Amino acid sequence: MSLSDENERNGLRRRSFLIGGGAALATSMFGAVPAQASPPNAFPGDYDGSDLWLRYEPVADPGLLARYRAALGAIVVENAGRTKVHRHTANLSMAPGSTEHLVESTLEAARDELVRGLGGLLGRPVPVRGGFPDRAVVVGTPDSSPLVRRLVPARDLTPLGTDGYLIRSVSRGGHRAIVIAGTTDVAVLYGTFAFLRRLQAQKSVADLDISSVPRINHRYLNYWETERLYAGNNAAGTGGLNGENGAIFDFTATGASAALNLPVILDRYLVAARAMASVGINGITINNVNANSFYLTPAAIEQEAALADALRPYGVRLAVSINYAAPTDARFAPDTLTREELDPYSAKFRDWWTRRARLLQAAIPDFLGFTVKANSEGQPGPQDLGYDHGDGANGMAAAVAPLGMRIFWRTFVYNADVDPDRLKRAYLEFGPIDEEPQPDGTKGRFAPNVFLQTKNGPLDYQAREPANPLFGRLEHTNQAIELQVTQEYTGQNTMLCYLGPLWEEVLKSDTYATDEHGLLLKKRLVGNVVDGTAQGHSDSAIVGVANLGNADNLTGHHFAQANLYAFGRLAWDWTLDARSIAEDWVRLTWSNRDSVVRMIVTMMMGSREALVSYQTPLGVAHQFRSSDHYGPNPAERLARDDWSPVYYNKADRAGLGYDRSPTGSGFTAQYFPVLAARYADIETTPENLLMWFHHVPWDRRLRNGRLFWDELVYRYQTGVHYVTWMRQAWDSLEPHVDARRFAEVKAKLAAHEADAGAWRDTCVRYWQEFNGLAVPTNGPLAIGIVVGGRTIGGFDAGAPSFTIPVPAGASPKITKVVPADPAVRCEVLTQARDVPGRAVVRVTGRSFFGPILKDYVFDFTR
Repeated sequence: MSLSDENERNGLRRRSFLIGGGAALATSMFGAVPAQASPPNAFPGDYDGSDLWLRYEPVADPGLLARYRAALGAIVVENAGRTKVHRHTANLSMAPGSTEHLVESTLEAARDELVRGLGGLLGRPVPVRGGFPDRAVVVGTPDSSPLVRRLVPARDLTPLGTDGYLIRSVSRGGHRAIVIAGTTDVAVLYGTFAFLRRLQAQKSVADLDISSVPRINHRYLNYWETERLYAGNNAAGTGGLNGENGAIFDFTATGASAALNLPVILDRYLVAARAMASVGINGITINNVNANSFYLTPAAIEQEAALADALRPYGVRLAVSINYAAPTDARFAPDTLTREELDPYSAKFRDWWTRRARLLQAAIPDFLGFTVKANSEGQPGPQDLGYDHGDGANGMAAAVAPLGMRIFWRTFVYNADVDPDRLKRAYLEFGPIDEEPQPDGTKGRFAPNVFLQTKNGPLDYQAREPANPLFGRLEHTNQAIELQVTQEYTGQNTMLCYLGPLWEEVLKSDTYATDEHGLLLKKRLVGNVVDGTAQGHSDSAIVGVANLGNADNLTGHHFAQANLYAFGRLAWDWTLDARSIAEDWVRLTWSNRDSVVRMIVTMMMGSREALVSYQTPLGVAHQFRSSDHYGPNPAERLARDDWSPVYYNKADRAGLGYDRSPTGSGFTAQYFPVLAARYADIETTPENLLMWFHHVPWDRRLRNGRLFWDELVYRYQTGVHYVTWMRQAWDSLEPHVDARRFAEVKAKLAAHEADAGAWRDTCVRYWQEFNGLAVPTNGPLAIGIVVGGRTIGGFDAGAPSFTIPVPAGASPKITKVVPADPAVRCEVLTQARDVPGRAVVRVTGRSFFGPILKDYVFDFTR
């Protein structure tokens, strides 16, 4: 801790009203953040978050600023405009009044980002120059820059591949420089952003020797423009203002926005492109997997080509989600097929898709291919004609393979006829195709240009799921992992939930995959399966369902920006840890003041575990109301059983949870033997996954000694207490956060706290209907109070306040606070002066995932 941090900490300490015995809080939990004026060069008070993490605020530390200025005197990007990217759209232009600008080459994008970034961070322009000036940042490839060829040996660049970059301090002829180099222009752009990120986080730029290569080749976003859109331009997140529908890209806006449809380029498109490039995202599927064939029409293709033109300099390529039955759409007449002609082996079917792909490629030469959701949730597919997913995927793959395109075929299928347990169905459909012997002696029928795109868990984007058993089991097929960046089940645009820990947990989960001899693979984490190192796959992909929209801050919640950032960083290198990613993002987005960074990172790192605790603790899954997948409805029973919360909770007098053990549905057998045995036994199943695999008796004793019911309620309460702490912690940051963003997050946290409490109370009350048990009062922050010599306790932590009767003539003063846990800290914030009157006692402590806080409100009556 620095001296300034210690002074800041001491400056915030305040006197506490402490009373005897168990009351032991001498400092506020928020004492780490100084209560003094904001530092100079803070964000403007009206800043709306529209730059994401790319707002290059001047470095506030005078000493560091001086060192940066001394090291960074010029920008050299030789031949920046020589290799122009393809541009299909004549007179491509920005919307009137734009502040962003179009570039014609990737090296121009890198140069302009350095001009913008260094000029902002250093508080003065840094000139673009030729030659080899001292203190230069030299950017380029060996092909584009003779200077790079001279400064960096070719042998050092070869291992970097097409996307990897090198950042190196060099000295030649008395001149010092920092070289950012790669074998391709886009690699240089990635290195440029990495270098600027280093400066934004106020790290040293002396003696640099950094190289970085992505572990996964295809790092894509799937953008769903018609649902799960929580960053739209109205309070509901669904759009509707000025004729826009809330999506980030305008294809069919009406009214006041009609003139801003593509091919017009809006600022937010380029901010998104720069942000994607800054974390190495290199592709985006621009429409929902419940696909509208509009995106295959000639008019739409022209619009898509303009978007591709704008994004191309940033290394971001386009793909489209398609409907398997698109050839039957009357919009393509006379080039249409009948339903019977959707045979994936027929020349008519394949030729139709080849023609459509050629139209796209003519306008978008680097078009990636198609994403397909087939025979799932009402979408058409090959099974409609008696074929399977391998037949359908390969039929489309054969149509586009000559054009160098890929098919991303989603494994999110759960046909109820396959098995009563929804979680078993995907493997039962795809596993046999992967294992199918081929005439050449190999296994697996899926074509080489097919990726099976699989959600991280076996259900549907829950805040905690076991890893999907398909990872490692589909060893003969290319497989992409699909993560949901937009927060459908994790708080949408209301709740602060940092998803980095969720994805880190999944990617670093051990599959215990074995080889053909039954021996454990050396590299067998989910991340190893995804990047191909587990089973020798040469191609690899990761997909994030994007959370972009046309909200001012592009993600609907200022903290949702962190999830897009974290996805990109983990897509590049899944071995990174979520905490380090969070710290970088905070420094790039909010503040470099260490005390502020610590507070915000603490808020973020516990937020996902808190959400699991107040929504679906100990593995009870999918308890969301069907209308919006946001609020709780554990009692809901729908026409389709496997959409119903009751299907997953199986609540009865005996217990709670879905038995998927060998004596239940047998789902555990889909895992490799080590995990299958672990999950099959309730004694060895991790308790945070307990109800995924077992129907747990209400009176089962857990490993910490608590009964299952008591621990369940304890988790619900702990989750809410954490959100209360987050709200209080954020309030303490007001002097250090720009006004608009502070107020907007404050409002979100207030709603978050109320909704977390609703989750706890709704679920606990519903479980009580089955077990008839009282709510335990020995929760994580349980206390008793002494008033008039009488000890009063047994408070339900879920109650907003408590009425305390006081005998006539007696004082309502709380003379002692007695915590159930001696490790917690208690503080009487206010005393009741008379009766009636109100007192407030704050209790703070720590859970296994972070700080927790409860304000007990006592109303005294005679």
